[in-house]
Amino acid sequence: MSKFKSSKISHRLTITYAMLFFAALALVNFATLFSTNYYINQTAAQQLQAVDRVIMKEIKSLNDIPQMDLKEFSQIANNVDVSIFYNNRMIFNTGEQYNLQEVGNNAFGKVFTTVSGEDKIIFLNDKLTLNDGARITIQVVKDMDSEENFIHTLAGIMLFIDGFVFLLAIIVGYLISRKALSPIDKITDQAKQISASDLSARIQIDGPDDELKRLSDTFNDLIARIQCSYEKQNRFTLDASHELATPLAVIKGYIDVLDRWGKNDREVLNESISSIKVELANMTGLLDTLLFLSKGDNEIYKMEKARFLMNDLIKEIVKESNLVDEKHSIVCSTYPEFQIEGDRRLIKQMLRAIVDNSIKYSPEDTKINIDYSAREEMAVIEVSDEGIGIPKEDLSHIFDRFYRVDKARSRSIGGSGLGLSLVKWIVDIHKGSIEAESEIGKGTKMTIKLPLDS
Repeated sequence: MSKFKSSKISHRLTITYAMLFFAALALVNFATLFSTNYYINQTAAQQLQAVDRVIMKEIKSLNDIPQMDLKEFSQIANNVDVSIFYNNRMIFNTGEQYNLQEVGNNAFGKVFTTVSGEDKIIFLNDKLTLNDGARITIQVVKDMDSEENFIHTLAGIMLFIDGFVFLLAIIVGYLISRKALSPIDKITDQAKQISASDLSARIQIDGPDDELKRLSDTFNDLIARIQCSYEKQNRFTLDASHELATPLAVIKGYIDVLDRWGKNDREVLNESISSIKVELANMTGLLDTLLFLSKGDNEIYKMEKARFLMNDLIKEIVKESNLVDEKHSIVCSTYPEFQIEGDRRLIKQMLRAIVDNSIKYSPEDTKINIDYSAREEMAVIEVSDEGIGIPKEDLSHIFDRFYRVDKARSRSIGGSGLGLSLVKWIVDIHKGSIEAESEIGKGTKMTIKLPLDS
């Protein structure tokens, strides 16, 4: 027999709970029938024993058994049949006579169950030997037909009730489960409307704050995060395509020039080759940065954490920056000595990117100051310049990828708009924070906070 299978949870829940309810009800009914039958049989047995005791007491009080008045026993033997034998001769009988089996001497006074014809009966045999040696045998019999009919009728009624309740449980269970699970169908229908081209749709579930409501809220949060990531990916792809399109167009232009008339013109040839090298270097740097950020986004970059002296790192930054750029003064007034735990190479790359950004957007002969200290289990690093500054409306976007405050000027200065986004990523993976303060024409200050211990 194949198992019942349904594609709907409401159907499976209805059948499961209806079967469990039916099994529980059937168990209760069985226990009720068993208890009732046991009680009826025990009551009948006690009745037989009570009648036997009364008759035995009355017989013991009589002097002449054959001449005794037996009418009193008819009142005692209510709903039972009593037979009295005097030396194996019946001297009293209140009803039907039964041809019952003989019992052993050790079974006198005990109740037995047997079948007479189609009826179930219970009986008790007892004996008494008088002083003169006469033997009195008493047989008390009760027909259990009416009790058996009662049990059978009760069982039929219970079976009918079980069937009715089972059907009622299926109907009520189906209605309740359907109503309880209806939000799932609503979630399914609304989820089908969400596609990659439109992630703005949300699931709306009315009702109490139950598991399904929390499921819809969780699903909405998931869609919101996917939408945010999808929009960032699209913007990233468009910006990357735009950034790569410009150098490729420049390279193609110089190749066309070389193809037309630059083969024999030494000056045009050198200029073209030099420009192509510059654009290729820009593209290589852009791709390297994109690859680095991609590893970070996909959490496949492995940090190499270690403890190192912060003052040694700052000295390296100051020294190397002054060697690379002679038009600005990169200074640090004091070098407090303390250790920090983190990826030294990444933190150095982060500080170099901030200093390089200050150099690009600061006039010549201006100063770039680096200040650092340890405060409340945090390493606080401040890099301030005297550059052109950043408008307030742009401050909240400067760490976005490919974002430029002045795109035209940024193109002439150089850079891809990924430097500060790389800085933000390095700060984030070190569980730190970064803030920017700026004023147009007066400069910018970057404040980085990194935990001393990871």
